Amino acid sequence: MKKILIIGNLDNTAKNFSEYLSEDYQVQLCTKQFDNIQAMTGILKPDLVILSYLDLEAGDDQPILDWFREKHAKLPVLILLDSKEAQNHKELFENEQFKKMVSPITRAGLINKCHQLLDTAENAPKKSRFDKKKILIVDDTPLMLRNFKSMLDMKYDVLLATSGKQALMTIQQEAPDLVLLDYEMPEMNGREVFETMLADDDMAKIPVVFLTSVSDRKAVCAILQSNPAGYILKPAEKEKLLNTIEEVLDKQ
Repeated sequence: MKKILIIGNLDNTAKNFSEYLSEDYQVQLCTKQFDNIQAMTGILKPDLVILSYLDLEAGDDQPILDWFREKHAKLPVLILLDSKEAQNHKELFENEQFKKMVSPITRAGLINKCHQLLDTAENAPKKSRFDKKKILIVDDTPLMLRNFKSMLDMKYDVLLATSGKQALMTIQQEAPDLVLLDYEMPEMNGREVFETMLADDDMAKIPVVFLTSVSDRKAVCAILQSNPAGYILKPAEKEKLLNTIEEVLDKQ
């Protein structure tokens, strides 16, 4: 059985991560004290290290990271952090040893990431080649969600989200094949959701097609500057919607 060392405060956050993974892996918790990390790494000989910044202050860990880089260069280190810290520490992930997951961290998302890094995907649920592609539709207007769902239901497995935060949670839990993302939303708009996705290694691979009701040239140019897979004007025609989705999925 593969072994995982989780470094973080021994509170509910780290314990939850340990519980998520304990069915598939041998998991050991460790506080973020350098001596403890060195000792536990030597004793456990983990196949993967998870360093959680979600319950710790980031920014003072260079000696720890340098030690892993110098003494355990082949040991993958998965760092859990929020989107702000991910932006602040971009240079850290230029080293292939260090991988990242951006909050919100879900059970399914963490398990899938560990399967990926440890090459234990045989333990993960398999997709049948006959399964429908998953499309996540994100819009704060329930009527718009129902309209889009009715257009896609026969051909795709349709997921729905009414806010940016709900969308990010659904993406990590369900790993959709494509996201139809409303550009104009309150609290967390489409561009902010897209930028959060791009900061995460797994979510960045999922194509995003923006939905917008604003059709003037300046607004469309602003949307395209984000470099999405495409955009669709609302209300959308069914044929246009299906064609756009098929084109994007074909490219994938």
